[in-house]
Amino acid sequence: MPQALPFTPLAAANELLAHDGTALLIGLCLEQQVRSEKAMIAPHVLRERLGWFDARRIAALPAARLDSLFRRPPALHRFPGMMATRVRALCAAIAAKYHNDGAKLWADATGAEEVYRRLRELPGFGDYKAASGVRILGRYGLASLPGWERYSRDEDLPWEFRDGEKLTHDQSG
Repeated sequence: MPQALPFTPLAAANELLAHDGTALLIGLCLEQQVRSEKAMIAPHVLRERLGWFDARRIAALPAARLDSLFRRPPALHRFPGMMATRVRALCAAIAAKYHNDGAKLWADATGAEEVYRRLRELPGFGDYKAASGVRILGRYGLASLPGWERYSRDEDLPWEFRDGEKLTHDQSG
């Protein structure tokens, strides 16, 4: 398992993404209509604002409280209200189906197709996000997923950062 994923210029956010499956799933969920690094840094910022990070507890937060956390400047997303609702639903699914641990979604999977199907079942995940999720898990060594190469392309993944600088996809390969 990598020590960090290279998706933000902030080392602590990248470490959280690599070591907390719920954080990675939230980052993927938020990755639409904002820059990748904004979506991927959001779980770290949310953890700082809450003082803790737990799917079951996030799902149990009053909707207005989570909404206000998403709206606090700087907002966690371009559409903070809608995405707070989506993250709350995602966390409820993680708590109920994966015993409060997002990484359990892929931990016992037999291959990429199974993980893709599981991702597609999550709130906020369509074909594109599910395929990108499979590719991230396989490419960065978070899961042993035979067949991950068939999902998405490296160009579809979040931008990578090295030493705080954004790389082009040609540089990151």
